[in-house]
Amino acid sequence: MNWFNPPYQESRKQAPSWRCTLRREGSMFDLLSPNYRWEYSRLARMGNVLWCHAIDPVLRLFSGDDLTFLRKMRGVIQLTLTIAIAMLLLSPFHNTTRLLTISGLLFDIAWALRLFLFEEIDSALSGFTPNEHGDVPSVAMRELIMPEASGPHDADSDHMSLFYYRKRGVLFLVIGFFLQLIGSIG
Repeated sequence: MNWFNPPYQESRKQAPSWRCTLRREGSMFDLLSPNYRWEYSRLARMGNVLWCHAIDPVLRLFSGDDLTFLRKMRGVIQLTLTIAIAMLLLSPFHNTTRLLTISGLLFDIAWALRLFLFEEIDSALSGFTPNEHGDVPSVAMRELIMPEASGPHDADSDHMSLFYYRKRGVLFLVIGFFLQLIGSIG
């Protein structure tokens, strides 16, 4: 008996057997089977249609290529942090606990976006091979590495200052957790 195509009944008067009702596609027993393939289910197919016709076009409005996405993602992180700091500054004057919690969540979102951005940069850099000087090509340097290296510190700065500046995403996470903790206590 085929799992996905139950056999047709010989007669309409004959009641379906218990075995046939167990094997019908879409029944609860199909979902409990260890051989059930979730990636081919009706739910997965509906999700693919939703992605292709609703979600993907909206995301393509945000950015159509990788480099534009990285630039815009840096802007989204800066905007998220600006809103978080503005809410933090407004919190003493209006609804303190709620604004502290929202500000903490925004700091956490900025951390998650920054982590995602670094993963994308690492993925993009893996396609480049170093030249004879050991450096990546200038396109990768200009578009991927230099925007992350720009900041208040340079090679002559204190080692620890440069270290903390590069790891500022973790600081966003700690600040976010701390603000959420304060907001939930109050």
